[in-house]
Amino acid sequence: MIDDFEQDGPEWRNRFDAFQHHSPSASIRPNDIEFFDKLVARPNKIWSPAGCAMRAGSAAHQYVEDIIVKGEDVGEAMRHAHSYLDEHKPLEHFPDDQTKFDIIRNLDYKSDVTENEGGVFDLTLEHLLLGTKEATQGENLIEAGNWASVEMPGLILPYIGQLDIKTRAVVEMKTQWPTIDTGGKSKRGFKINSLPAKPKAQHVEQCALYWAWMRKSSESVPIRLVYANCKGYRVFKSEDCEELAPARLNDALEHLRVVAQTREKMMERSNSVKEIFELVQLDMSHWMWRDKTPEYKNLAKQSWET
Repeated sequence: MIDDFEQDGPEWRNRFDAFQHHSPSASIRPNDIEFFDKLVARPNKIWSPAGCAMRAGSAAHQYVEDIIVKGEDVGEAMRHAHSYLDEHKPLEHFPDDQTKFDIIRNLDYKSDVTENEGGVFDLTLEHLLLGTKEATQGENLIEAGNWASVEMPGLILPYIGQLDIKTRAVVEMKTQWPTIDTGGKSKRGFKINSLPAKPKAQHVEQCALYWAWMRKSSESVPIRLVYANCKGYRVFKSEDCEELAPARLNDALEHLRVVAQTREKMMERSNSVKEIFELVQLDMSHWMWRDKTPEYKNLAKQSWET
């Protein structure tokens, strides 16, 4: 992982040294979570564990990496993925997590797209592998785990993120998991959303950052964005996808820059964490607070009240 920054630059950088860099995945996070997590929760070693969907997504990424990058046996890679998922402890404070875990881990499904049949988890991993094989076809060098650091005009802190897979192209993998059917319309009790018809904005931003980083070494950097669920997979390619064209990628980079600049200005104008919180409203109605632990939420409330 990229080393922490040196203690220099504007005073606020040292004052809020726990906020070390910007993350592309954090661009959609509300400011209250972003500042609380980096300036209060993490320094106090307060963590809110991820739900089963994130665990399943990590297992899927590792499954593909084990096969495509490391050359491991498919069956052995699947066993490792199952073992990793089974280590998940459903969130006691968030009952939906147990329900979703049971759906992902235990239910069977037959795809009307690929005609493959099996467990929801297994099918999603198999489809992600198929999509990533298509995305990396013909490549001689396939790497995983590269860290990218990108500096942007007007920003003090860099953007840092980790690529899923790097060839001559940026290859990003995204999994979609069933959602619980609260409306009672599905006999199975869950819904499977269709694969996106076009790349999602937040995923374009992640690709854009890695694209900018790789262009330091090569002017021509293609993008492959792979989506997979238990129905099938879809690969978006920058050569024929308008959302991944250079103009759109530059727009995405500018959006990342503006989000980060706003946060840096707030730190610049504040002498303490308390003063930052006076500029940010705590809004726990946002869906990103939904699965946080009571300990995490209580500390947040205390931080805004004191």
